[in-house]
Formats: sequence, structure tokens, C-alpha cells
Amino acid sequence: MIRIVTRLACAPKNRRKIAENAGDLVRLFEKHGLTSEGVFENFAESEIIHLWSAEDMAAYDAATARLRSDPEFLSFAAAAAEPITSERKEYWRALALPRT
Repeated sequence: MIRIVTRLACAPKNRRKIAENAGDLVRLFEKHGLTSEGVFENFAESEIIHLWSAEDMAAYDAATARLRSDPEFLSFAAAAAEPITSERKEYWRALALPRT
């Protein structure tokens, strides 16, 4: 299992608009096989953060390929991207640590 952290930076005045779009974004991502594990607001950095999960990188890549070819997502993304100043992704995987 991997986790994908998507950080959407914006001007403080635009955080509300991005947060309002989160429900539609989650629905579209989940339609294509990704799981939303939460949406967070980082006040200090003026970010909306989405936490996603996928079985592995291959599953993530396949889901995002399907997403990018979905006309509904493309229409949504064109309008939703306007208040976002930058997007950064982080890819996380849990480590199996031995117990002592």
C-alpha cells in the first residue's frame, strides 16, 4: 500500500474555494480506483492537502491515466485549477520495522 500526499498551495483567500471543490475531486479520483484518506487544511502554509492511497505505484499510475482521459475530470480540473498556485506530490510507503 502506498500513500500519495497532494499539496495544493493557494492564496489564503482561495482556500475556501479549493476546499469546496474537494468533494467533487474525491468522487472523481475514487471513480478511477484511488481511495481518499482525508482532506486537510494547512493554515501555516496556505494549503489544502489530499491524502490518497493505492495498492502500489502501478495501481496509482493506472488510476491517474484513467482519470486524465475522463472528460468529466478534465472539465472539472480546468475550472478548479484557477485558484491553485502550485501542486506538489509526495509518495509514501510504510516501512516494516522489526519489533524488539
